[in-house]
Amino acid sequence: MAHVAQPNRKLIAIMEEAHVTNHGLANRMREASCLDAGEPLKTSNTNIAKYRNGATVQPGARACTVMLKVLSDLVHRDLSPADIGYPLLRLDLKPTTAIVESFETPMMITERLQRLGEIDVDDTVLGVVDIAVDDIIERYEVEGPEKLAPEVISLRRRIEDLISRRQHPKQLQRLYELAAKLSGMLSYMAVNRGRFPHARMYAKEAFYVASLIEDPQLQAWVKGTESFCAYYMGNYGVAAALAEEGLRYSPDSPQAIRLLSNGLARALGKMGDVDGVHAAIDRASALAEILPIPDGLSPALTFEPYSFARLAANAATAYLSGGDYERTLQYGHQVESLVDESDSVWSRSLVRLDIATALVKSSIPDIEQAFHLGAEALTFSEERPIRSVWQRAHEFGAAAQSFDASEVRDYQDVLRDWSARVRDFSAPVKAS
Repeated sequence: MAHVAQPNRKLIAIMEEAHVTNHGLANRMREASCLDAGEPLKTSNTNIAKYRNGATVQPGARACTVMLKVLSDLVHRDLSPADIGYPLLRLDLKPTTAIVESFETPMMITERLQRLGEIDVDDTVLGVVDIAVDDIIERYEVEGPEKLAPEVISLRRRIEDLISRRQHPKQLQRLYELAAKLSGMLSYMAVNRGRFPHARMYAKEAFYVASLIEDPQLQAWVKGTESFCAYYMGNYGVAAALAEEGLRYSPDSPQAIRLLSNGLARALGKMGDVDGVHAAIDRASALAEILPIPDGLSPALTFEPYSFARLAANAATAYLSGGDYERTLQYGHQVESLVDESDSVWSRSLVRLDIATALVKSSIPDIEQAFHLGAEALTFSEERPIRSVWQRAHEFGAAAQSFDASEVRDYQDVLRDWSARVRDFSAPVKAS
């Protein structure tokens, strides 16, 4: 008997609840299929129309799995095949053991960037997104980029949907600001994962959007993040130039503290320019004296000014690279207690590794204390490793190789085991 097409009323109802069109669902399914380690889909709005009108009896298992994931995210509850009109379809939903990339494909970012040139949302919605951004920043150093990047991607896509609806100019200004911040956050998170190509693409997107609204503070922040990326790629001259470019957008603002200490000083230290490091740190410290800055240890990922403790932690790193170990220890010990009182396991690890490296490189090495701090640093970051800890832990290991001591051998063994456990989350990605 020939199949008689019947509308799939359950699928239609769920799509209406999700406020998603045939075209929108197809786009989301294609994007989602590229992020879950499964076969990429080529779903079109025509396919979705056939599912809705019953011309296609049921999708394949892969298409149905991805459709369920997308629709479940949109309606904020778990859906089964029966919920979308396919009660007889059986899916293998066993979790994959593969490491799933948290970030988007280059094509997704490119397509969104192209759509930005094509331009009424309730202000309450924008207020909620503002709160969500602040919440993610507050949680970032506790939960890490692997867990939080998908939340930022979801918010970024929501903002993109709102932008595409041709908003009131004042609301569009706020939407572009949020879009730039969210893309900037993804750039920063990608650096922490060692995903440098993604970091650079997200930064270009963030800077383009910030330029559309002529926001020099945001433009300066993005340049600081690009400098941060170049630094961990080992492109120190580029990192310094990007920081200086950021300073041209916002020379005497709170953003300048980050650009000078995290961007310029650290890059100059790697280039052996100790006088340049000193000048950059002096200038940042002078700004910190006259600008309103937070107390304690400010977050590493923030759009707000750096605190003096965060400035000092970066100064320690800059002087270490420049070979001024006395100043490294001075700044490192200055922030040690504040770091230990904070939620930032990464800062605890990084400050310890800087102090440890200075201790083995100083004129009177303290091997025992250095390797005690190095081992602590690895323990703190094991559950939430990031690229900077990975790099500095190995730099400390390299600095200590000239010492023939049991502590050195013990640290190298611990570092080898630690590296194997955290490689997928913080090690540099090798080109295929």
